[in-house]
Amino acid sequence: MTRIPDAVSVASLDTHRLIVAVANSGHTDVSSNLPPSGVASVLRQIADRYEEKAGQCLGAFVDGVPCPVHDAPASVSEAALDAGRHAADGAADGMRRAQRPAGLDALLDHLAAAMSLDDDQDVDEPEALTAGVVRASLDFNDGDRDQVLATLRDVLLDTTTTRTPEQALAAARILLTAHARQIAALIDAHYRAIRTESGLNRSTRGLLTGYEGARKIVARYADGLADEQALAEAADREQAEQ
Repeated sequence: MTRIPDAVSVASLDTHRLIVAVANSGHTDVSSNLPPSGVASVLRQIADRYEEKAGQCLGAFVDGVPCPVHDAPASVSEAALDAGRHAADGAADGMRRAQRPAGLDALLDHLAAAMSLDDDQDVDEPEALTAGVVRASLDFNDGDRDQVLATLRDVLLDTTTTRTPEQALAAARILLTAHARQIAALIDAHYRAIRTESGLNRSTRGLLTGYEGARKIVARYADGLADEQALAEAADREQAEQ
């Protein structure tokens, strides 16, 4: 016998937040304008409601009467164990629901704030940008196409070293001295190339004299920077010895 309903209700998402249609055969249709987490929460509430049974066995489910065997009151030890299990489940659920920092950087900051160094653990002090560090970087880039440019790049990109205004000024003096000597060498090379190709005569004398004068000006500038740096380093040594 087929039961035919007296009326058919029409529901839409304009009037309902969640619509679940379960046919006798085929797929179950679920429509909702709730977020996925909200739909899951509602469906869990429905499932919890329909799982409320009279007892724990099939007989109690059919008869609606608690079973004297399976639904008997738990002993004190069993109740304690059951309470412990519920407490553990609650703690695990709380840990899962705890808010985590968003993003890798925030997570690392969160871990760093939660951790502390042991009292006996040594902390490495960052290296300072001393004149020796800058000169060592120049030596390292000696084979580069432009030694000073490569060293300037390395100094600017190095965020691991600390620097005071005096140390930054010392680095600038050292790099500008090396750069000025590069320019002087280029002028000297051009001077020698013209003299080798055209010789020293009336037409080239003025040009070569200009090149030689420019080389001396740049060389004096480099020597002046080197002298200033030498005096600064001597003053630092004297202050350290006091």
